[in-house]
Amino acid sequence: MNYYERIQRSIDYIESHLTEEITPESCAREAFMSLSGYYRIFLSVVGYNVKEYIRLRRLTLALDDLRAGQTVLSVAVKYGYRSVDSFARAFRSRYGLLPSRAKGSHMQWIRFERMDLMEKFIDQNAELQQKYPDIKVIRELEPMKAACFTYFGDAPEDHAFAEMKRWIHENGLTFHQEGYRVFGYNNPDPSDPMSDETYGYEVCITVPDALYDSLPDVPEGFTRGTYDGVKRRTLPGGRYAVLSVKRDEHGEIGSEIARAWQRFSAWLHESRYVWGGSQYLEEHLGFTEEDDHIGGVDLYISIQEAPREALVPRLSREEIPAAKAAVFRTEGPDGEKNAQESWRRMLAFAKAHELPAEGCRIFQYNKGFDRKPPFFHTVILTLPEGCPAEGPEIGTFPGGSYMTAFFPADRLMEGWMLMEKWRKESQTVAGDHQWVEEWTLTGWQEPQEQVKLCYPIQ
Repeated sequence: MNYYERIQRSIDYIESHLTEEITPESCAREAFMSLSGYYRIFLSVVGYNVKEYIRLRRLTLALDDLRAGQTVLSVAVKYGYRSVDSFARAFRSRYGLLPSRAKGSHMQWIRFERMDLMEKFIDQNAELQQKYPDIKVIRELEPMKAACFTYFGDAPEDHAFAEMKRWIHENGLTFHQEGYRVFGYNNPDPSDPMSDETYGYEVCITVPDALYDSLPDVPEGFTRGTYDGVKRRTLPGGRYAVLSVKRDEHGEIGSEIARAWQRFSAWLHESRYVWGGSQYLEEHLGFTEEDDHIGGVDLYISIQEAPREALVPRLSREEIPAAKAAVFRTEGPDGEKNAQESWRRMLAFAKAHELPAEGCRIFQYNKGFDRKPPFFHTVILTLPEGCPAEGPEIGTFPGGSYMTAFFPADRLMEGWMLMEKWRKESQTVAGDHQWVEEWTLTGWQEPQEQVKLCYPIQ
């Protein structure tokens, strides 16, 4: 019996005893686990500790009973509260009003439904599940119609949320309303693990079909940069892994999210999955009645089965020789513009010196994971004999030992992840020299569809 089955067995026990006394010890026995182990695994798999799960489920059922006409006293007794006052305090803390007002209220209620782990999640490797019990694989996330807004600039997340809040209130919606889901993500997406791009932030909220249909489309795919006004897009479905993040003791969550993404990355390298090609998502949970975010965040990463056997024949060890080269480095706050400018300068240099495309090699790299300025993008053009030996652009490509593999230009993130997975599994020692991507142009025009990734090794 795996962890999901054990925890689900205890959940089924809880659900059948919500009007009776329930102890953590009895729940742990149902799961065939020690109490300490049960506490840890339940929290990791469900996202709530067992006492909180019981409390939230009882309050949801109490709400149904009150709206059906049962008295406050009878409901308080039914769900084990010692007094009407203690029940009223718990109910008000959860729903923002006294239980006596529940029946006549027309507010949108925040329900906490029964958890079915076996229906929602996929069983994982036992060793990996033991190491990463907090990371769960969702069987299938359905596509979602959403209204979205992107802000590009300083504090993009704050500005994007402020504008989206204004818009939803104008349209009679709220972030805390039952049935709506709120997502955010970097835009442009840092889809290349070596990317140095600055980024905006996009906020999406699932909306009714009629409102969705009234909005203009965002251009196909996940666009780069800012667009004006609220648009519509369909968040892609598919298989995702999810990791819940809670605020720290000071109520902060930014550093917790950063650590969670690092944990996600480590899990992905050890799992049987690779990146699935869709946008990373952050689902924002828990809003006040004023729609300020005070809760946690669920992180979603698109995944697919790793084609391990397909990777091995494509790997090649290569000694890339050092060479005289023209080096074009552009710095600035916009990573995409940096790349465009470096390539523009490289092509202008090649044209001015009438260089043969077939006699040169083109390598590129950027700043990498660190998103602190200054940002830069570098394009290196190796030079044939007879090309000018002096000038501000002239330098050296140091070369070195590399493990190389070709990947489609639109799937470079997956390629780098597979290369890193291979390095760890093969226990290969990484080199200190620069990672690079080698691009090939046809007559200085169209780049090839396949890009060679060059992973430095010793």
